[in-house]
Amino acid sequence: MKKTIITILLLFIVAKPFAQCIPAYGFESKKIQLDSTLVNYVEAGKGKALVLIHGLGGNASHWKRNMEQLSGDYRCIAIDLPGYGNSDPVNRTEAATQLDFYAETVAAVLKKLSIPTAVVMGHSMGGQVAMILALKHPLLVEKLVLIAPAGLETFTDAEANLLMTYATADFYENQDNATILKSYQSNFFSMPEQAQQLIQERIALKQCPGFKGYCRQIPMGIKGMLYRPVKDRLKELTQPVLVLFGEQDGLIPNKLLHPSLTVKDVAGVAKQIPGATIQLIPGAGHLLQYEKPEAVNDAAIKFLKNTKPL
Repeated sequence: MKKTIITILLLFIVAKPFAQCIPAYGFESKKIQLDSTLVNYVEAGKGKALVLIHGLGGNASHWKRNMEQLSGDYRCIAIDLPGYGNSDPVNRTEAATQLDFYAETVAAVLKKLSIPTAVVMGHSMGGQVAMILALKHPLLVEKLVLIAPAGLETFTDAEANLLMTYATADFYENQDNATILKSYQSNFFSMPEQAQQLIQERIALKQCPGFKGYCRQIPMGIKGMLYRPVKDRLKELTQPVLVLFGEQDGLIPNKLLHPSLTVKDVAGVAKQIPGATIQLIPGAGHLLQYEKPEAVNDAAIKFLKNTKPL
């Protein structure tokens, strides 16, 4: 009953202008200048650099529950991709190269921070970006941890066109609070109480100056993922790779377009990566690093400590 009341209150919260426009990262937030764009990132811990790339519609706060533990062993750097979180908006129109743009943004941030090599962890779209980064800059990426990565499930031209028809900036701009709540719920098998903060921030975002830019980023990201599948290049990855999926992922594979595919089927595609380690996390949905942070952290730490660069 208490959770229901809290959820109802969040659905009808009136966002204060500017007050809730910056996500609750939980760690120190910094900015770095890349050409004309200020990119925000969150940093904690010391040691080997561990770069964290969020997924579609997300931001660096999606890694908060992981950084609490991982920063004890690593220098965690969670990046707000341009147009997300507290990074500057961008007005790109070349969707075919959107994920390459994100990958090059991450590479530029590492260069600015004088980090010659790093472990890269990416979620969903961020996982696809991480793979593109590793393919384009193999010496920069020492190891990969891919969490429910996009790019393994592929779509026909007809399926891609259907997805792009519905995924428009107007669609996301006009979502009401109930739709936002339902969208967040689809990311989890059992939505944790902490996810209420994410919902509140997404609702408040509608009153923020960067909201329209945020809504433009989402269809650009969807198109970018569709235009840049990595399935056919998995054998070219030269880094040790850990692939984690939630057993109850409700978003990958696409349940409407690929009803016969299972999470295990999509995860199995990663077997094409030389020496890949693949693990399914029980009781977890798509945003598994937020839903099951301990399980994801433990799997990542074990992998990172027990594998040597290829």
